[in-house]
Amino acid sequence: MSDAFLCGYTLNGDGSGTPVEEDGLRRLGAETPPVWIHLSAHAPAAIQWLEDDASLPDDTLIQALLAEDTRPRLLSRDGGVLLILRGVNLNQNAEPEDMVSIRIWAEPQRLISVQLRDLRGVAEMRQHLESGSGPIDIGDLIATFVEGSIARMSPVMRDLADSIDEMEDRTLSAQLHGLREEIVSMRRKTVIFNRFLAPQQDIVQRLSQTELAPLDPNQRSRLLEAHNDIARFVEDLQALRERSHAVQDEIANMLSERLNRNTYVFSIIAAVFIPLSFLTGLLGINVPGIPGADDPRAFLIFCGILVAVVLAQIAVFKKLHWF
Repeated sequence: MSDAFLCGYTLNGDGSGTPVEEDGLRRLGAETPPVWIHLSAHAPAAIQWLEDDASLPDDTLIQALLAEDTRPRLLSRDGGVLLILRGVNLNQNAEPEDMVSIRIWAEPQRLISVQLRDLRGVAEMRQHLESGSGPIDIGDLIATFVEGSIARMSPVMRDLADSIDEMEDRTLSAQLHGLREEIVSMRRKTVIFNRFLAPQQDIVQRLSQTELAPLDPNQRSRLLEAHNDIARFVEDLQALRERSHAVQDEIANMLSERLNRNTYVFSIIAAVFIPLSFLTGLLGINVPGIPGADDPRAFLIFCGILVAVVLAQIAVFKKLHWF
């Protein structure tokens, strides 16, 4: 295979697949035995094959299969359906929320899939076909792609739930260092996942109901189950967002309480020392006639007066319930 035609298999009907060479793929038309063709959207040869040899119904499908930025989408055309799915990015050194897409054109006897980035699901599908445990027909291939995207989403959702649990524990124990940044990152991830999973929920349901999709009743039931799983993910994402809001509010309350407490302490200290500063400043002016200037006991007497003032202030503050 080249950089354009990444893989191709004919489906043997028993879970196995027979690899098809690139020259054979170029000769395949729409009326062939069940075949899966996987292309790279970056390769000029793949683009040329889609435009000249794939016999797609119209140019809109080609543009959708090759678009740089896509959202989950379902489009029915005579003879088949266009399906665009999003899944978590499990490539090395990638963030899961940087979701990858697979673009599919499905007919009763042919499925063309296109990728812009490496897809874990494609590698797994090839392993299943080569080991004899893969899909038996085009409908099974579609359902397996959908189920695979959900299966790879489950560990990511568990990690998100574990992260928010840890944040809540740290909030209760007042370990706030770096927590606000982590919450912002958490909310960003949930927003991105929800952006793609929410429409994908509706698309999978519509796919299970459209008559143009090459699906049997069992495969439609599998898609409905997949729709329920995606709906659960969407609900979980909403719950995670609400919990992150609650943690953020609690952190804000704790920081505000800490600030108020510190401000209160400084206010009490200021209230104690303002009269003392006034008295020391008044008696410290360098002019004739300062009381006690010639009395050796004047300093001790003045210190006693300051102590008495402080005790009087403390008594007043306690009576006013300031502390």
